[in-house]
Amino acid sequence: MSSLQIPDPAHPGSSRQRGASRPASASAQPSSVSIHQSSSRTQRASHQVVSSQHQVDHDVYSHPAAVAYVTAHPRWTIPKFGPYLLLQTVGEGKFGKVKLGLHSQWGEEVAVKLIRRGYIDSSVRKSKVEREIEVLRTSKHPNIVRLYDVIETDKYIGIILEYASGGELFDHILAHRYLKEKDAAKLFSQLISGVWYIHQKKIVHRLLKLENLLLDRNRNVIITNFGFANRFEHRADDLMQTHCGSPCYAAPELVISEGLYVGPAVDIWSCGVILYAMLVGYLPFDDDPNNPDGDNINLLYKYIVNTPLSFPDYVSAEARDLLSMMLVPDPTRRADLRLIMAHPWLSAYAHIFSNGVEDLERAAMEQHQMRRLAYQRQMRQVAAAQSGPSRVPRSPYETSIPVTTMDPDDDPFTSTP
Repeated sequence: MSSLQIPDPAHPGSSRQRGASRPASASAQPSSVSIHQSSSRTQRASHQVVSSQHQVDHDVYSHPAAVAYVTAHPRWTIPKFGPYLLLQTVGEGKFGKVKLGLHSQWGEEVAVKLIRRGYIDSSVRKSKVEREIEVLRTSKHPNIVRLYDVIETDKYIGIILEYASGGELFDHILAHRYLKEKDAAKLFSQLISGVWYIHQKKIVHRLLKLENLLLDRNRNVIITNFGFANRFEHRADDLMQTHCGSPCYAAPELVISEGLYVGPAVDIWSCGVILYAMLVGYLPFDDDPNNPDGDNINLLYKYIVNTPLSFPDYVSAEARDLLSMMLVPDPTRRADLRLIMAHPWLSAYAHIFSNGVEDLERAAMEQHQMRRLAYQRQMRQVAAAQSGPSRVPRSPYETSIPVTTMDPDDDPFTSTP
């Protein structure tokens, strides 16, 4: 099998240089690493490989996530993947699972997206994985999931991502029924800023939906899942051909038209559906009595094209105006990002849109460094507390947690819950 493109360990964006997600960013020329189905050697983009003889720092087992995991699963052995402990599953897909990871030295929480090599059984899937890694590697934005590392073993390709501890935006909306307009405007501005950024980088996401928007611990949006992302040329007449996306969020032209489509316009439609769900509490165009579950895609899109957009009374006139500009079935009449960012409903967050690409990348790097320093400070405090001669152990697991380093025979999909 030919090579995947992964981050260059010599590049300043690698995790070794930076210090050390549910799922998941720096500009450089990609390096190439061959994927060998039979090699027993773990290949790494940065950190040194942790062998079975490596003595790990037991301070990490005082981390609340590790203590909670072992308390819940006292009989389970915690597998290691490179320098990361693999804890509970936080996401799942056709490719495999996403695990909460814990760096054994720094105590930093990450999301470890484990892709089974058996999943990459075709050139299309291989290209999809390569493209996702390449897009994440070249993206640095405060509201786009950050790629930390790529680890390869015989059975898995592990994509190490920023961990968004606030969960899915979908669940956040469900918990509140719908969002107040002030809160929705903040989150939506962050989403639009991230989409504007990737469009400036000539990247279109193509799978924007609530489930792919996570929240960090401060309830800021984190855009994830770039598996369907692709590049486009910065020309007004640029068209794309591959039709993809979730039906409820996908632009009508993806299904109704059998021809080509404008890439950025499909992201704008999806953003409109997301904003509608934030403000209303349910998706638009899901009330067709002839297609109540939206299972019939052709009926769904005929309904979208022929049904005027409607709103409940609690949605303001300005919010309605913005949504009416975005949820336009004809992509040639749909608002572009410039008009969206200038809309009065988003005026309180206009400062977000004043940042250029370099400003956003600088802010992302500063944010990442502050987070890294906070984790390191936390680990030093734990180590200091543990160094006292009369210290009482915080938990019985600090010196007795069973750990195994993953080798070609280990399977985190069956050995841990």
